Amino acid sequence: MRKDKSSKKENVINNVAEKIKKNVKHEKKPKTSSSFEKKKDLEQLYVYVVIVSQQVANTVLKLLQNIGSSAQFVHNGRGTAPNEVLAVIGAKDAKKAVINAFVSEDKLKLVQEELDIFFSVGHKNRGIAFAIPLSSIQGVRMYKYLTQTI
Repeated sequence: MRKDKSSKKENVINNVAEKIKKNVKHEKKPKTSSSFEKKKDLEQLYVYVVIVSQQVANTVLKLLQNIGSSAQFVHNGRGTAPNEVLAVIGAKDAKKAVINAFVSEDKLKLVQEELDIFFSVGHKNRGIAFAIPLSSIQGVRMYKYLTQTI
């Protein structure tokens, strides 16, 4: 009987050892697919900020969309000049629109040129515009969304 018990224990131990060996041999291998960065050259992105009167905000938005800005966000703002100063310079109100648009580096020059033309055409087309480079973006999906590569 002792031999039977000891042989059963040995069989159990051997079975467990074989299962462990199989599991160790079949560990999941890391994915070998190349990352998004390796497949595509990443473009530098900029946040282009344009501050204009609310009257011309829709025109600026359409201009940015036509050029190829991937996303635009509009915030309402108010100028800081007192009403007396606004009356002297002929401005009726200080309501502003702050537009944040995401622009890739290859379209940046075109946006600057188009806004220069827009600001020089009409009396109401006054404003300020500047670009801020993005140094990092969290996540590939966010980058794809901002560059319209989804």
